[in-house]
Amino acid sequence: MSCLNEIVSQKPKLTIRKRDIFRATLADNCGNLGYLGIAPDASEYHVVVPVDLKLARGVKALNQPDDGTPFGGYRGWHYYECAPYVGDKDSTNRQQQVEDNTQLLSIWLQQLGIKIALIN
Repeated sequence: MSCLNEIVSQKPKLTIRKRDIFRATLADNCGNLGYLGIAPDASEYHVVVPVDLKLARGVKALNQPDDGTPFGGYRGWHYYECAPYVGDKDSTNRQQQVEDNTQLLSIWLQQLGIKIALIN
């Protein structure tokens, strides 16, 4: 019975490159946002960058494209918006926001039943 409990309690694990979170973390004044798309079965992910801020707001307002692929992504995938950092080229602000986005992404995926492993 304990083996069955272990199998049931195991969650999918997704390996994410930290540099991809870095790529999706854009400056707040650039007019774009970055997203990570997560496959429904957590087998893979992809980066969608840059996404025009107006397009992103339209999709968030449920003005979904007819083909079901928000931001040029895939139907049925989960999309996480990486919060932008304040400033132009300040690597300190960007790196801190990458750390914050990594933590928030992990929490968001846990709510979907997905654990992540980070690699460089």
